Amino acid sequence: MKLLIPTEGSFSYRIMCLVLAAIYAWFLMGLDIDGYIDRANYLIYAQHSDEIFVMYAASSLKTILTNEPVWLLFNIWASKHFTPEDTLRLLIFFSSFIVSFLVLRSYPKYALLLLLFILLPQVLKNNIVHLRQGAGISIFLLGWWCRYLPLRVFFIALAPFVHASFFFINALFLLNVAFSTFSISTVWRVVYTLGVGVVLGALGIWLADVLGARQGENAEYSGMGAGGSGMAFLFWLVFTVVFFMEGKAYLRNNFFAASILVFYLSTYFLLPVTARVFESGMLVVLLASLGLTDWRRYAVYSLYVFYFLMQWYPLLGMPGYGWAATRAI
Repeated sequence: MKLLIPTEGSFSYRIMCLVLAAIYAWFLMGLDIDGYIDRANYLIYAQHSDEIFVMYAASSLKTILTNEPVWLLFNIWASKHFTPEDTLRLLIFFSSFIVSFLVLRSYPKYALLLLLFILLPQVLKNNIVHLRQGAGISIFLLGWWCRYLPLRVFFIALAPFVHASFFFINALFLLNVAFSTFSISTVWRVVYTLGVGVVLGALGIWLADVLGARQGENAEYSGMGAGGSGMAFLFWLVFTVVFFMEGKAYLRNNFFAASILVFYLSTYFLLPVTARVFESGMLVVLLASLGLTDWRRYAVYSLYVFYFLMQWYPLLGMPGYGWAATRAI
């Protein structure tokens, strides 16, 4: 499996990326600390993670491992040195800085598109309302782009213990390692990924309950389906068709990104958390699609712009661009 390795841009470009990432992170950190959805919940974590950790640990080892212990440990450490508000600011700054810098410096040729990627609402919200997921994404991307194999393995393995969606992402990652190791054909890779998607889609929430993960007991996830309108399914289905039309050589090198798309589509009507899982791997998909050629490249460019505008249009004029604590998206 070919991992995405950042292109070495010029020194001035890397400095520009550092500056833009710092501005991006500083702006997000400076937003009203308790004016957005779920911030009250994160302030509770910043104050009481030690109690939450003890509660999970008293249950069983599997319960603590499936309830994001690294996230809890970070909050426990931060609570000894910072106020709850400053803990959130620290988390927002470093998560958004790491993600934006790694993305912006990755492919200088596509700088404008990379800027659109980090401004996409589904990416941006991970450092505004889904802070735990944003932290998990930053850890995963550090591993994804790390050239030193032990550190790559460490960061990728660490991500599920920051945000549970990466148990699914890492399962796909390991599946792709197996595909490459045993030289599985593209057709069978799709078949196996679809099979894994259907099984995890049908049993995912039940499995979370058995393992003691908080998602298994959450009423929000108690239904059988994802509950989407189907528009996202249609959009990403078109995107996937274009992606697969690039050919077998491209798919072999980028099947991890392709498997995230296949998993999302196969679990869309089965797994309530599938959108959150997809959002954790979305940047990998978007970055991989930059390697498309000919008309397929321009097709995905058009899809990017359409998706960007359609994501932002309903949010304009809403309090906090739809993320204010008094108004959900």
